[in-house]
Order: sequence, then structure tokens, then C-alpha cells
Amino acid sequence: MTLGSILVLLASITLVAKSESAPGTKGKSHPPASNTTMAAPAGAGAPSAAGPPAVTTASPPRGLASGISLGDFAGEGNPFGVATFGLRTGTTPTLGTDYLPKTGGWTMMDAAANVKAWSPTHYQLVLGVPILPGVGTLALGATGAYNQYFTTLGENLVSDKEAGAILRLGWEFNGNWFPWSVASVTDASNFVAYWRQIVTTMRAVPGERFKFLWNPNAASPTPYTPAQAYPGNAYVDYVGTDLYDNFWEKPFTPALAWAHQLIQQWGLDWLTIFAVEKHKPIAIPEWSDEFRTDGHGLGDDPSFIDNMAEWFVFNKVAFADILSYDTSATYRNNLLDGTFPKALARFRADFG
Repeated sequence: MTLGSILVLLASITLVAKSESAPGTKGKSHPPASNTTMAAPAGAGAPSAAGPPAVTTASPPRGLASGISLGDFAGEGNPFGVATFGLRTGTTPTLGTDYLPKTGGWTMMDAAANVKAWSPTHYQLVLGVPILPGVGTLALGATGAYNQYFTTLGENLVSDKEAGAILRLGWEFNGNWFPWSVASVTDASNFVAYWRQIVTTMRAVPGERFKFLWNPNAASPTPYTPAQAYPGNAYVDYVGTDLYDNFWEKPFTPALAWAHQLIQQWGLDWLTIFAVEKHKPIAIPEWSDEFRTDGHGLGDDPSFIDNMAEWFVFNKVAFADILSYDTSATYRNNLLDGTFPKALARFRADFG
């Protein structure tokens, strides 16, 4: 990395006060798209016919989704990684994604140790909150049995200058891989009641400005409807879904994979309609191209990047956080690791 690149990278994580504006309320500031003429200095008079021509400057071309508020997950407590992602892709991420510990109990979750890495940066924190961090049940949570832990969490976030964090309570609740899995209508009812307990509790913390993002996983069909697991407009600020470029049907093509992303139960067509019905802004807190050793990832698929960019713009997405990180050799999503050269080029073109 050159000295100039390092200086740019450090500037992007300068210790500045966090903005209180919600993501999606303003786009990036770009120069006018049309040519502009530089006026003569005041008092200089009109240029003579024989004088030099007016100087014109053209704005550089921008990607179709360059106005979308963009975030990234680059590893736990890693704002430097988000800045690196921006530098490598020619984008300006304004959000950072992170997760509280999913195991270790309430004490580990409440400590929110990795949050301290974000506190001195300008990044808007989007934080996954494991509502059952290896202990407890949805049914007990619905009674308010765990409210004390969310009071402590809220106080710690405020103390760490993350009073305006966007909180993803029990993200991907409709999957079967987390302790807070919602697998039935009864679970959905308990999840709704528990969510309301948490939000009410955390909103009572002095100094808080938390926003709450309700997001399932796109690829997990359920025996209950999305409406049955929705806590209600008074308890939700954003709605979204997590989705990755994978597919289990045949023929195995990018076009059919994208069509499936649209029509599945918790997919993008549903989300469009649901957000309009609920009058809520859309956020996509996890998305990426995907390589999988089981063969179900589409791999280096630039069409997925294009389709997502177009969908974000058409649906006026408030923000989109790409997951550019390899969780293991089995599941790879890091656009910067050399696995996705075509997708990376398309990402630069669409979002830069």
C-alpha cells in the first residue's frame, strides 16, 4: 500500500463526532452531472471576444447506485477493514456492521467489548444483538424475564457513544441456526412479545436514540407468515432481509437464481410489498456474492451485483451493508480475497 493510500485510509476513520442523521435520509454529495462554466471574477467585467474561452469541467461518471448509503462487515471490531474496503472499491462506506457475542451468556453480550472499536469513528454502527446469547428461551423473554440485561446493554452502548446504533434484534430469526430460531406460530408469538419487551426496555435508557431493524433471512421458508412474526410498527424502524447469491434448484444459472431471490417467501418481492404496507424504510443488512464448497454458491457472479444495485435504487433502500468477509473456507464472501474479480469490478462500477 502506498503512502498516499495509507493517508486516505487513515482520513476515512478520523476521530470525528457521529452524525445523528439516520441512514438513507441523505445521499452522497456529488458534483452536478452537467457541465459547468466558471464565471469571471467579480469586477473583472465580461471577457473580450478575443479572450480565452470559458473553462468547463465535466463531472466524473458515477455508478447507478452511488447514492445508496453503503456499509460493510469486514470482521469483528474492524473499522480499519471497512475503510480498506472503501479504498479498494472506490466507495465511501458510512456504516459499519458488527455483532455482539452469540455465546457466553448475558455478561458477554452486555459488555459489548467490540463496540469500543467503533465509538471514535464516524461510522454509523449496525449491530446484531443475539437476544438469547446461549441461554434462555423466547417464552421467558416474552414475559420480561431478561429485561434487566437489555437495560445494561443500552446503558453500555450509550456510555460507549453508540446511543444512535441501529440494532438488529435476533437477526435471521426465521432460520434454524441461532438459539432464537422461530420455528412455529407459537415461537412467532413469543418472539413478537419478547421483541416488544426489549424495545420498550432499551427506549427507557437515558440518552438513547436507538433504531431497531427487523430482518429475517431470505432463504428460509417457514410455517408461519411474516406478519405473524412482525412486532408492530411502534417497535420497528427499518425492515429488511439478508440474502446471498446461492441457489438449490436446476438449471443452476444466475438468471434463475436471481428470479428465486425475488419470489421466495421472505424474498425481495415480499419485502417490497411489506415495506409499503408498513410504511417502513428498507435496509439490507447482509448481502454478497458467495462461493460455497457444496456447489450452491454462484461464485464470481457480477449479474448479482448489478441486480442488487438496481433493486436498491428502484426501492429507495435506506442503506445496504455488504458482508465482505470470509467466515470460513466453506463459505466465502470477501470481494477483496481474489475469488470474485468480475463481481468486484462490477461493484466498483455500480457503487463507486
